[in-house]
Amino acid sequence: MSSGRTTPTDAGRSGPGEAPTLHSIQQFTRAYEEEGRLLGYACRSCGFLTLTYLLVCPRCGTPHSLEDRLFSGGGRVLSYTLQHVPSDEFVNDAPYAYALIELDEGVRTSGWLPAVKRPEDLAVGERVVWTRSYRTGLVFERPPVAGGDGADRGTGP
Repeated sequence: MSSGRTTPTDAGRSGPGEAPTLHSIQQFTRAYEEEGRLLGYACRSCGFLTLTYLLVCPRCGTPHSLEDRLFSGGGRVLSYTLQHVPSDEFVNDAPYAYALIELDEGVRTSGWLPAVKRPEDLAVGERVVWTRSYRTGLVFERPPVAGGDGADRGTGP
């Protein structure tokens, strides 16, 4: 006899003619933490893009309109701040940059750049790429300079 409650294995299942089942929060985080994929959503109704785990589109509110979307991870820094007094889990990385980044697909996200220690280490508009990491949050880094080790950041001859 059914208790009328939805179990975790039943939640999100779709029947004939219904919207496809979206990935779970565990699949969402495992995609980038373990598999090296930056997974998010696109709304089929209004085109809204996000990297935030959602069940309903926040822009148009259309139910069952979100579909999985794989993002490239490349983008540009829109703004950033240097964190000198971080929370406990980042205390060994301070200072570091916490940035607002617009990915190539147009979606904006926030993330951190542990290698950025001074304002002159990063410029607004600079290209960054998401990197798979064991660390908390979305970690970005500056791409290496073509033909070099990335240490000179293009200041060579």
